[in-house]
Amino acid sequence: MSSILDDQLRLMALKQYGLIKSIKTPDISKADLILILKNTENETIKQLATEKLQYLKSHPRLGWAGSLARANRLGSFHSESTKD
Repeated sequence: MSSILDDQLRLMALKQYGLIKSIKTPDISKADLILILKNTENETIKQLATEKLQYLKSHPRLGWAGSLARANRLGSFHSESTKD
């Protein structure tokens, strides 16, 4: 049940940001792309999400692992910038 709610919340956030804009974001996850594909009827959005998903599959460093590396780098930057 909680995963369904998580998916709904993620989808709402993606829609609020804008689905096309979300798809074009460099660090979108494969899970988010699949979620978008499952929940849209718009053919343009489906095509963009499919192309991006194929791109991430052919360049695995740009997908989930790349997102984690960027988040870790940003997290360490944030912790350094908030020190007194």
